[in-house]
This record gives sequence, structure tokens and C-alpha cells, in this order.
Amino acid sequence: MIQRRILSFLLALSFVSTIASSQLLRLNPETGQTERLQYLIGGYAALSLNFQQANFGTLPGFPSCCATYGQNTTISPAFGAAFELPITEVFRIQGRLGYSSLSGLLRSVEQIGNEPVQSDGPVPILQRQPVNVEHTLDASLPMIVIEPSIGYRLFDLLWVTAGVRGGLLLSSSFIQKETLIDPPGYTFLDGTTIRNAAQSDIPNVNTFQLHGIVGIGYELMTKNGISIVPEVRYYLPLTSISNVDWKVQSFQIGVSVRYGSYEPVEATIEGDTVYYRDTVIVEKTGLLAPRITLRDSREDVETRRLGDVEYRTVTIKESYIREIPRPFNPGLRSSIIARRADGTTGPLDVMRVEELDVIESYPLLPQVFYPEDAADLASTQQIRLEASEAVDFRATNLSRDQIDVYRNVLNVIGYRMKQTPGSKITLEGHVSNVGPELNDRDLSRARAESVKSYLTSTWGIEPERISVKSSLLPSEPANPTTPDGKGENQRVEISSSDPSILEPVEFRDKDLIIAPTDLVLRPEVSDADGVKDWSVKMSQGGRELYRSQGEGAPRDVPVDVARSDAKPRKEGPIVSTFSVRDANGLAAESSDTLNVDYVTLQTMKSRQEEGKMVERYSLIVFDFNSAQLNSSNQRIMERVKQRIQPDSKVRITGFADRQGNPDYNRELARKRCVEAQRVLGLGDDRVTLEPIGSDRLVFNNDTPEGRSYSRTVQIEIVTPVR
Repeated sequence: MIQRRILSFLLALSFVSTIASSQLLRLNPETGQTERLQYLIGGYAALSLNFQQANFGTLPGFPSCCATYGQNTTISPAFGAAFELPITEVFRIQGRLGYSSLSGLLRSVEQIGNEPVQSDGPVPILQRQPVNVEHTLDASLPMIVIEPSIGYRLFDLLWVTAGVRGGLLLSSSFIQKETLIDPPGYTFLDGTTIRNAAQSDIPNVNTFQLHGIVGIGYELMTKNGISIVPEVRYYLPLTSISNVDWKVQSFQIGVSVRYGSYEPVEATIEGDTVYYRDTVIVEKTGLLAPRITLRDSREDVETRRLGDVEYRTVTIKESYIREIPRPFNPGLRSSIIARRADGTTGPLDVMRVEELDVIESYPLLPQVFYPEDAADLASTQQIRLEASEAVDFRATNLSRDQIDVYRNVLNVIGYRMKQTPGSKITLEGHVSNVGPELNDRDLSRARAESVKSYLTSTWGIEPERISVKSSLLPSEPANPTTPDGKGENQRVEISSSDPSILEPVEFRDKDLIIAPTDLVLRPEVSDADGVKDWSVKMSQGGRELYRSQGEGAPRDVPVDVARSDAKPRKEGPIVSTFSVRDANGLAAESSDTLNVDYVTLQTMKSRQEEGKMVERYSLIVFDFNSAQLNSSNQRIMERVKQRIQPDSKVRITGFADRQGNPDYNRELARKRCVEAQRVLGLGDDRVTLEPIGSDRLVFNNDTPEGRSYSRTVQIEIVTPVR
């Protein structure tokens, strides 16, 4: 009956409401924007009608003659905080935290027949008769509750709710008594109308109470976002109060008031893009076709919202470079200039090339050096020919290089012995006589035999023309305590009774005196931008004299004509051509011409100019730490002496190997120069002495032959030719 009245009240309230219904979306009249509900937060208050379903008469441990209490109804307050979170237009997650109560008064009236009672008078009279008694149990059950639930919108304003309520009892006490109510004027035997009275905590109470929830509410929303919801909720008990059959179901009639938080919905964007482009045109070398390059880009965004539409304008400002091909014209010019002795440069009109007759004498070093403890000729520096190759060998075909002549010393000797059938030689093998070669005469003989074997097998020299000896240290040994000295003592010495066998190798050739010798090939460009690489070529009559190249802009190129492998000839001028290229292979060239005055001895005679004949001789080998000429050098000196004319100019340059102190070596070289001057019989006014010693090593002193050739004097004779 009560439930029906509550429902009728709520329906009537919904029909008279004039407040706008709550929706997930609303229109903000001030901004004109649609707003979306984010959450609702507030509180609630209600009256709770508790229906006590008590199907028991006695609590454990507390006497009572009540058969059963039955059903009773009480009213208690409920209030707390409320929160709702919209999920969709019709669903919400709901939550409440608050206070409620299951308290109530249990009551039962019972008639008891033949009950002994006594009258309430001056003189109590005991009698038995039927009486009516009232059993009451007043329970106090306040609790803190939490109510998670789901709300569903049936219609525009009507919401239904389903969920659970968990309650934690704050206390669980009761007051119990049995009261005699009829007939009046009687008491129980103790003289009172109350018996079985008790007050205590409910035994075996369930501190946590669980209820299922269903509810209905009508939501009214004010313009300022306040939600007012009259509502009814029913709480179905899922747990008993204690271990007796006692449950409490409840109806709550109340109202919740919450504040709704809204935020504008995401706007519909209507965009527009505006471009501002700026292009700069520049010329660039090295391009085959025009190209456009983005140099800078900047983006600005301006937004403006009207209602639910956001107008967005993007302004893009771009800066471009348009590069167009520039003709490749570096403004290249080139010239040939001379570098003077003081380092300065200047213009050059003509180059003088003077031809000289040159005789160079390269002495033989009649010694073959072996590595330590080795006797195989293949381990030496000597060049070994096959018999078929020896047929075409000529000493004059060797290069004008002293070491090259030395490496062919056995071939020179073999060739000369073939030309002089009566000649004989002696081979004497030596060892360092230290370490593994100590007293090893077999090794010294094996070394000599290896030389003999080569001469007999390759050059076909009869074995009886070659004598073999074995010794320990040479007669004039190098210092055996140093590595250099040991290496020089590990050798085979070659001697001959025929002086022609060991004569120096003489070359007759033409030498050139070039003036100036230091040239600079100079390029000039007015616009080097775009130049990728360059090259320069110097030629004469189609014959290339010099070439160089590099990256980037061209630069000065120094050329030492005297040291160049290809030297000017008498035909035609020298042409220097510079060429530059860009990245696409486009090229530009510029040339300059230098005239050549090529003067031969015949030309000098026709011009009545003085020519020159230059002869160069080296004397070897001064023995280690010696300035005395041996017999072989004496014969060479006789030839040199015959070549000196009254108007000849003579220069004697003395050298030493690297062994020893530089000052000592310089003095040793001076003594060697003086010895050569004495043998030649030249006065101080006819000769120039230049003792260099070991200040400048003329050959590689890491080899025994290089050190031996460094113990020498070089004699240069310059004789005028008219």
C-alpha cells in the first residue's frame, strides 16, 4: 500500500515539472556552443522505510517467551554524497557514499492462558487467568553505506537504477522486554508488569550488510547546471542481521541534488590554407637545367570558434631559390714564368738549352756481399741472367746509375772475359769471423764457388780461368765489431791479372744545361665558382714534358725542368696548357708559349761561342778508414791525368760512409781529395777541393755496396770546346 502511494507521488511530480530535462549535451546560451556533460557531483537526502522481516522470537542467550516477532515498519533518515559519470546518452555509472540505518522496533502481542498473576491492590491476590502480553525488541543498526550502481534513462526525464549497497554497521545493540497489557490491574508474580527484559549487543551480528538496489527517479535540470532528482529506491536484503531469521528491506523516498560539470564538445573544423611564395632567381655555374630549391618555410595558424564550428586558417610563407645555369666562363688565363734564385718570379721570353758532351766513368766494385751465414748467389744483390740473355748483354746498355752498374758487376766481368779469352780472375771468399761465421773457411769457399758457378754456367767461362781461394777476414777488413763492418767482410773479392777486366764502365752522352731550370706554370681565373678540377700539361712538338692535376680552383705549379725525365729538345717552342672543368664536364682552356733556344756544339761554333766537355770519374774503393789509393785507382788516375787540358777546370769532391764521427769523416774526405790532387799533379790554382765526408751520403748506406761506393772522390773535368 505504501509503495503504491510513493509511485503515484513521483508520477504526479513529473507531469507538473517545467524544468528542462538533463541530456548528455546542452547548448550554452552565452557562447552558443554545445557542451558535453562530464560528471555530476552533489548529495542526497531521504527517508528510509525499513520493513523488519523477523521470523524469530528469541535471540541466542536472551530468554524470551515470544513465539515470533513477525513484520514491523520503521522510518529512519538517509543522506550522503552522490556522483555520476555519463557513459552514453542513456547510461551512467553512479556512486553514493553516505549514512543509512536498519534500526527498527520488533513487536508482537500474545495471549497466554492460565498464567499465574496477582492483582495490583493493597493485598495482592494470586490467581491464574488468561493475559495479553506485548513482546518488543528495539534494535539500533546505523551504518555507513557505499552504493555503486548503473543508471538507465527510460524516457527523456525518467531514470531507473540497479546496483548493490554495502553497509558497514556502526553499532548493533538492542533493548528487549515483555509487558503485561491486559487485563489491567494485574502484575506478574514479581509485582511488575515487565519481565524477560535485556539490553546488549545483538549476538552473532553480520557487521557487513549487502542489499540489491532498484530505483526510479525523475531528473530535473536547472539552467545553471543543477540537477534535482526526486527518487524512490528499494533495497532487497541479501544478508541477515544475525544468525536468526531476521532481514530488513527498505524503501527510500528522497531527492538528490548535484552539480553538473560540462565542457565544450570538440568543434567541427573548417580549414583554409593560404600560401605566400617568394622566389629569388640566381645564376649558378655547373647546372645543366634550372632547379628550384625551398630555402625557408614558415607556418602560422589562426583559429576562431563560432558555436560548434572552429574556423582555422593556415598561412604558409615559403621562400624559394630558382637557380638557372650560368655559362661556364671562368676567365682562365695562363702563363709560363721563371723562378729566380732569390725565390722571386718574373716574366720569361726564352729558355736556353745548351748541349754538353759528357763522359762519365763508373768504377767497378769487385766485391760480392752475402748475408750472414749464406753462400747462395741468389741471396745477394747481383742480377743473374740466363745464358740466353747473356748473349745480348752490353755494359753500355746499363743505366747511368752507379748501383745499377754494381748489381751487374758479374755480368760485366763475364762479358769482358768472353771478349779477352786469355784473361783470368781470382775469387777469394771471406767471412766476418764472428758468431756463426767464426773460423768457417768452408763458408768462405762456398761463397767463391757460387760466383765461379755463375760465370761458368751463364757466361761459359772455362773453369780453369777462374781460381778460387778461401780466407777468413779480408786483408783490409772493415770494423768486425759493428753490424756494418760485419756485413762488408762477408764477401767475395775479385782480382785479375788483366787490368781491362775490372776497368770502369764508361758512358758517353749528351748533357743539357737549361736556363732557367725552375719554371712556374701560373693560372689566373676571374671566376673560380663552379670549377671542379684542373689539369696542366707542358709539351714540346707533341711530346709531353710534364703533367699535373688537382681539385678545385687551379694553382701555381712549379716545374724543375732539369730534374724532369723528359727534357726539351731542339724542335719547337714549349706550350703550357691549363684546363679547368665544372661538375658537368664543361671545360675551358688557356695556353702560353715559351720559345726554346737549343744550342748544340755545332751551333756554338757557328756563333763562335764556347762549348764544354764534361768528364766525371769516381775513384773506388778507398779502403775502410783510408785515404791511400790502391793500384787499381792508380791506373784510373793515369787516364784522368791524360784528359786534363791546360784550360780544363778540375773539381775534386771527397766523401765518406756513415761510420764514424762527421767531423772525422770530413777530415778523412779532405785527405782523400788532397791525395787525388797529389797523384794528378795539380797545383792549388788549377783545382777546387770540396770535402763533404758523411754530411751528404751519395749512396744508400744501409747496404755494404752503398757504404763502399761512399768511400770515394769524384773528379769532374770541364774542358772548353771551341
